[in-house]
This record gives sequence, structure tokens and C-alpha cells, in this order.
Amino acid sequence: MAAQSSSPLPPLSTLPSSIYPPSAYPSPEYFESTSLFYPAILIPARRTNEIQTKLKGLVFKEAKRKSVYPLEEGLDYTVEEVANGYDPRKDRKLVLIRHGPADTCSGENEVEAAQHDKVFQDPILKSLIGLSSDDASSSKIRQSYIRLTTSPYSLLSVDQVLRRIMPCVNDAGDEINNDSDNTLVEEIPSSFEVAGHVAHVNLREESLPYKYLIGKAILDKNKPKIKVVVNKIGNIENEFRTFPMEILAGEGLDIDLIEKMCATNNKGSDANQIQVKVEDPKHHSLMEVEVKEHGCRFQLDFAKVYWNSRLSGEHEFLVKQIVKRANEELMETKEKKCVVADVMGGVGPFAVPLTSSNTSHYHKTPILCHANDLNPVSYHYLQANAKLNHCFSDRLITYNMDGRAFIHKMNEDGVDASHFIMNLPAAAPEFLDAFRGWNFGGTVSSPKKIPTIHVHCFGEKARGPEESGRVQTQVLQRCEKALGCPGSLSEPEGRQRNKAQVRIVRDVGPRKNMFCVSFSLPVEVQHVEKLTLDISDKRERDSADDAPPKKRVRES
Repeated sequence: MAAQSSSPLPPLSTLPSSIYPPSAYPSPEYFESTSLFYPAILIPARRTNEIQTKLKGLVFKEAKRKSVYPLEEGLDYTVEEVANGYDPRKDRKLVLIRHGPADTCSGENEVEAAQHDKVFQDPILKSLIGLSSDDASSSKIRQSYIRLTTSPYSLLSVDQVLRRIMPCVNDAGDEINNDSDNTLVEEIPSSFEVAGHVAHVNLREESLPYKYLIGKAILDKNKPKIKVVVNKIGNIENEFRTFPMEILAGEGLDIDLIEKMCATNNKGSDANQIQVKVEDPKHHSLMEVEVKEHGCRFQLDFAKVYWNSRLSGEHEFLVKQIVKRANEELMETKEKKCVVADVMGGVGPFAVPLTSSNTSHYHKTPILCHANDLNPVSYHYLQANAKLNHCFSDRLITYNMDGRAFIHKMNEDGVDASHFIMNLPAAAPEFLDAFRGWNFGGTVSSPKKIPTIHVHCFGEKARGPEESGRVQTQVLQRCEKALGCPGSLSEPEGRQRNKAQVRIVRDVGPRKNMFCVSFSLPVEVQHVEKLTLDISDKRERDSADDAPPKKRVRES
């Protein structure tokens, strides 16, 4: 494959280190090398809206680009005209669409083509120009032209910018930006997650030499909303589901320090040794964000709690499903509230919209949610978000304890929950062992409910429809193994009896999906030996010390 275009970057082999410094980012002019001449007319500024309406269909339209510009000195007016009293600010230049050939070469031929473009033969436009020929100069409509760049830097997407910088293969199969010995990048890292003012990427090894250029592109294309770009530099390995990060662009990045590190002869080291890590308390205020999701506001420290904006749709879907089923249940049982237990509740993406008094179902379908999270920082923000969204203490009770201990507490305290939410994709199915020996309790006349369990987990992605059944069976078998009830979910009879369903939540990777498994807790689990917990620090704490406000103190 032949190289299609040259790179604006020097070969990595010529740099002191194995990474491009922030200063290597090309200037905007590099991206604006191609331009076209377009036909245009000069119009009185006060008649702009009127004329645009009359010439609908002839006016230049392109995403994020203007069709009206100020006049150009030397082309549309002269200094002498201004000296004689002409005010160019009273006129505007209206760009028209090209009806002639889109020749990308510049010069007199293209200027002449723009001035005599076929668009000027349009009868409505000819009429406007003809009618104004006898008017005073301030009202005349005159022919002109304008030079516009075909892809100005301000209009390029992150993907388009990076494809002009990084060595890669285009849609035609040609190598581009690879006139050096740099390794081709198989996947342009233009996608990112947003949490408030933070953009988060997860760069592959092949993209690390370009990480500061990638950060700059994301920051430039998403200002002023995005203030900092961070990159994940480790796996989620701790019990709180958080991961270490480095700053690639924006606030918190010491550019002088990075430039100095990149200029140091350190060729033998990898790109991970040149970084500014997100640290506490130095970057605490920078990582504290507010996210809006489905009518609720969530405050959180992105570096200390687990939050995934890509799960926004799942949060909304499951909340709506639970509210719908709660409404049906309350109509049938005539009970006052439906009870939900959120085992790994995080900062409240399920618990808050289920219980907020700002929601439309608050009075019609009352829900009481017991929400728990092991991470004390998540617990803090769960409390804060409860107050922020008016989740009162008679609807939301919060806990800071181990997930298994929380499940046991719900059963031991006689909490008659209709739903258990277990949103810990990496390990939630294994936490189902806490339901072993479950005491369904109740009496013949007033039996306790059989709760519906909603478990999020990762699993294999089916390569085709024929593999879907096998993949679902694997996920169900993982759940029933933890419950100690073989066949209760994966076998046809057990699956039907316990209403087991497997739903794909999102695409995680080439061979990996995230699933939500929903099922009624199998009654045979009560005969399985109860799990004995050995937790030295349960961090058990409810909302007594820092509870959401009671309804009576709500301010109007």
C-alpha cells in the first residue's frame, strides 16, 4: 500500500523519547490547506433575513458553517470608498451554493468560475439583482465571490483531526501520514466517555506515543464543556471499581514539565513513564464533576468512585421497568410502597431516580429503596445526591457495607424487597451466593414476596444468532452456580418457572458484552446452606448520621 499523504510529525526514531510532546501538535493552518471559491452576493445587512428567505435553496448550507460574512476589503470595497463615506458594516456577503464544477484548484480560473456560476442564472436571484440596480448604493444587491476552506480546523471532528496526524489506513486501504518508520495505528482513538467536564479515554499501547496530541484534539473539539482529558493507566483491580488515571490535556497538566520530560534522552523507556498522574488532594477539585441524567443531578469524584456514562441508557431502562412492575404490583396488592434493594448502588444512578420527589411516578408509584455501596466515597456522594434530588428519608435509606453483608441484612431485618439490583459487572453473579439459605418467611395468608434479581455481568459475545443460546446459557449457569441451585435458571423448566431473562446491555469489546440477567429468586435456594461471612470491616453504617432530609423539612 502506497503512502497517500505525508505526516506533519517527525519520525519517533528522531525524538529524544518515545512520545510526542504537546508542542508537536500541528497548527490550525496545517488542516486548512484546501479551499474553494464560492459565488456570493453583497446585500444590505438590514435585509439579510428577507433575502435569505427569498433565496431559499440557493443559499450555502453546511454543518457548523456560516452563510453570511462581513465584506472583504479590496474585493468588495476600497479604502477610497470608505473615505468617501461608504460604511461596509451596513452590508453583508451572502454565500450561494455552487452550480458549476467543484474545481479545487485556486487562481484566476476558479475566481472567474465563481463570479459567473450558473447559480446567477436563477430567475429569482436575477430579479433581485435587476430590481436593485436603480436603487441607492446602500440598497444594491451585487455579485461577488468568497474563498472558503473546505475543511477548516474549527469544523473538523476529533476523528478527522487524528486521521491527519496519526499513521493509519484509510477506507481505500492506503497508508496515510506514514512517511516514517512509525507503527501504523489500527484504530483511531477518537471515542471517549464524558463525565461532566472530564473526558476519559482508554488508549491502546499503539496510541500512547500520540497521547498528548490525542488529548489536545479532544480538548480543542469539545471546549468549553470539556476542561480536562484523562487516560486510564491501569485496570479496575480494587474493591471500589476505580482505576488510576493520567492527565493528557487541559487543567492540571504541567505542559512545561511534560515538554522537559519528553526532551530528555529516555529512548529505552515506554510512554507510560512520561505522565502526570491524577492525585489526591492535588486534583480533587478538578475530578469533582456534576452529571445530569434523566432529570436527576449527580455529583461525584470521577477519580474515586465508579461512574460510566455509557450506562445511561441502562439506568433509564431498568428504572422504567421497575417502576412499571411496581405500579402493577401496588395496584394488585394495595400496598403503600414497593421496596427495592440496590446492593452495589454507587452514587445512586438507580436509587436516586427511583425515589426522587422530582419524578413523575413519585406520588403515583411510591418506591422505598435501600441503597448500599462498600466505597465510603460513593456512600458520601450517594447521600449528597439524595439531598440534591429531594430523595427523602422515608423513600431512600442508605448503607455503607459489604454487598453480601447487605443482602444478609435485608433478609435478617425482614425487608420485603420486590427487586434486588446488583450492578457490579465484573463480579455481581458471584455475590448471588449471599442468597443461599434465604428465608422467604411470611405465612400462608401473607407470604413474603419472591424478589426479582437484576444482575449485571460481562460475558462472551455471540459470533452469530446460532451462538446466542449457548452464550445465554453460560451466563445463567454462572448465576445458578453461585446460588447453589443447578438447573434452576439454565434448564428450560427452571428458566420458565423463575422467569429468567438475559438481555444485552452494551457492546464492551470485540469478544465481550455486558448483560443484565433478571430472574425470580428460585425457592429452592432456601434449602442451600447459608453462607458464613467473615468480613473484618463491614463498614456497616446506615443513614442515621447523614440522612437525606425528611419530607417535612422540604423547602418550597
